[in-house]
Amino acid sequence: MPDSMRYNDWFSKARSEYEGANILMEHGGDYALVAFLSQQAVEKAFKGYILKNREELIEGHSLIYLCKISAEIDCSIKQFIKDAAYVNQFYLETRYPADIPIGLNKDEAQECFHIAKTILDRLLCE
Repeated sequence: MPDSMRYNDWFSKARSEYEGANILMEHGGDYALVAFLSQQAVEKAFKGYILKNREELIEGHSLIYLCKISAEIDCSIKQFIKDAAYVNQFYLETRYPADIPIGLNKDEAQECFHIAKTILDRLLCE
């Protein structure tokens, strides 16, 4: 099934994944899952933002890449590149078991969650 070409669908998914991360944070859930859901929320927010402004659906999962493309639309989005890179590092590491697990702690999960909120507040406000 092809991905939606309606940016509001992407924004809705971003909000839903952010809310999932919020529930986990409030109830002491798995920190790796909080980071993953935060990454997913940011990814979908960037993709929706690009779709809304360029009518183009970008493939890929790199938040750094998506942030750079979004910054081509509005240069003020460049301010999120370091935050995008921080959250991006947890994309693969939180999805699959590893011989040496990363062992995300509460502070790292909260940082991912906070970054997701900040980026979603900026991208979904328009």
